[in-house]
Amino acid sequence: MGEGDDRRLTVITGDRKTLERRAGRRRALDQNEQITCWRCENDTGIATSMAVRVILAPRRTPRGRLVPGTESWICAYCLTRGQITSLTK
Repeated sequence: MGEGDDRRLTVITGDRKTLERRAGRRRALDQNEQITCWRCENDTGIATSMAVRVILAPRRTPRGRLVPGTESWICAYCLTRGQITSLTK
């Protein structure tokens, strides 16, 4: 997987017809949907789908136990570019 090996990445050009289905999207309400990064899709044209789970502001109780703070999922590709994009609501 070298730097020039971009054949497996799909570039979104904006020419997609509105009736064509997008990859990873659910077709019914009872199906799962693949989460993609909106910022990567807008900036690079590639809808990436790699996330990292982070815990914001973990705390320690007076007894020394760790208490998790707010948990969030962020885009791994945005993180490598120096941006933070939350993929959770």
